Amino acid sequence: MARAPFPDGIARRDFLNGLLIAAGGAVSRSVPARAFAGGTCDGPIGLDPRVLRGGNLPSVFVVSHWLRDGRLTFEKGSVSLAPGCDESAGTFPILDANGSFDVIVIGGGISGLSAAHHLLRERPRARLLILEAAPVLGGNAGRDDAPPLPGPASTAGAYGAAPSADWLAQFYRAIDVDWLAQSVPGPESSFYFDEFAPGLGAGARGWNIDTFERGAAHLPYDARLREDFARAFAAIRALGEKGLADPADESDPALDDLSSVSLAQHLETTLGCDAIVSRFFTAYTLTAFGGTAAQVNAHSAITFLSSELTRGSVFTYPGGTSEIARRTLRRLTQSETPPHFETNATALRIETMTRGANVVYFQNDRFHRIFGERIILAAPAQSTRHLVAHVSDAARKAAWTQFHAAPLVTANVVLRRAAPLAQLGLGYSQSWWGGRHFVNYIVADWMSDKRADPERPTTLTFYGGCDAPLDGLAEARMKLMHTPFSDYEGSLRSDLSRLMRGADFDFDRDVRALFLYRWGHSMLRPPPGFLFGATRGASGNLDRAQAPRRIACAPLGSIVIAGQHVEGTPSIESAIGSGRRAAMKALEDCR
Repeated sequence: MARAPFPDGIARRDFLNGLLIAAGGAVSRSVPARAFAGGTCDGPIGLDPRVLRGGNLPSVFVVSHWLRDGRLTFEKGSVSLAPGCDESAGTFPILDANGSFDVIVIGGGISGLSAAHHLLRERPRARLLILEAAPVLGGNAGRDDAPPLPGPASTAGAYGAAPSADWLAQFYRAIDVDWLAQSVPGPESSFYFDEFAPGLGAGARGWNIDTFERGAAHLPYDARLREDFARAFAAIRALGEKGLADPADESDPALDDLSSVSLAQHLETTLGCDAIVSRFFTAYTLTAFGGTAAQVNAHSAITFLSSELTRGSVFTYPGGTSEIARRTLRRLTQSETPPHFETNATALRIETMTRGANVVYFQNDRFHRIFGERIILAAPAQSTRHLVAHVSDAARKAAWTQFHAAPLVTANVVLRRAAPLAQLGLGYSQSWWGGRHFVNYIVADWMSDKRADPERPTTLTFYGGCDAPLDGLAEARMKLMHTPFSDYEGSLRSDLSRLMRGADFDFDRDVRALFLYRWGHSMLRPPPGFLFGATRGASGNLDRAQAPRRIACAPLGSIVIAGQHVEGTPSIESAIGSGRRAAMKALEDCR
């Protein structure tokens, strides 16, 4: 089938080849290699190969920080880069590409891939360009499957929830995701109780297996506290059935007030549970939202927890949510007019025009400019706010200050054999308290056909947490980037040695390798008041249109904004939903 020509009559393939040839010829004469000297800006850990297999790599965040730190000055045909920690500086030409695209998607994570999918479903011959700052697509839905890992393991997103809406079920079917076949079998979630656990003293120690199901009756507390836990579990399940949904805007508006209080407030004040119950759930909210039960709004937390507490609602693949990204990408490449992808391409400026917009991006030590009729900005919130700052009014800028991203560290630890896990009766997800950096791990190959083989090599994916206050997140991010690898390794050694008591386990003997992945802005923390705002209408209900995310992420001419932050929670469901919403808006504007 013939490809749709560009407005100037140049075929798509010819345009792309010409772009590459022209770019190579111009820049080789005008941008000396020494102008981009590099530098990690985060010390020796940024050079450690065990930290360079995924996450926010220095090659990505250093360029993004040019924008954040105000080091870039844009002229009509050039960019000036002021000196900074990476030692790059100078004035450089912007290379204009001939031709244009119908839609440019900035960001190749789940939200950007979802936007591309929904666009091409409606307009199969649309010309799409996806710009991705990282070396590979997927964003937070990343994976590591290089040796010595015995198979794919997530570097961030671990799992999804069974779809609660028809559009999400249709999306999964379109990319060949069978959430029922991939639902996680028990034991699903187990917790380790010892002197670090909420409300327990010295002497209590051991695993509570399948805590939200058969383990609930055996929690190591007295009868009164077990009743509190039972009431909390039941209330969370009931609210999930009553109408909470992800994305949050699809929830029953009658439940919106849950967004005005923290999970801790709801559990302790509304349900009358002991504070030990809310402290218990902090082991979950730290990894799901980058905050404690007292820092995260109840609406978001209970939406997530209701699926956790319902057997069969959580599904996953080896490699976690990266499999969703891969299947979406495969579907896109099979389209009538597949998108063009540019990786290692960091968008730095969007220049709006009477019709359409130009995007300036940095790739291979060069600045490029390309035109699109529509722009879908599916970059993370911290990048999006800077990309639209120069075209934002005061209300939008103020709304962006209400977005808070917590840092997250993950690690993959390769075990020579899974026998210690089997000896302890552990399952998919394990949580604990008292760790220096980490609070949870999942078994990466839990959905494989080798799950029952204790002699198989396996990978444990560890997740950290962040309990810093909102005004301390920047400091926590710096700490994440500068903490020595040896400190993270020591934390993992300490955690595993404690958690594997009672099994035949020795860290030096049984751990083959470990790798670290640092996500400086990965976790959108939705505090009370963020999800639906604090403004009430004449009826007394919260006015969703006045929520900070709705004001900040409203369309800007030819620019439509997507991303988890648009929907308000750091989930794959919000990412997919935001991409769908952005695609529909872009198509609406084209009519």
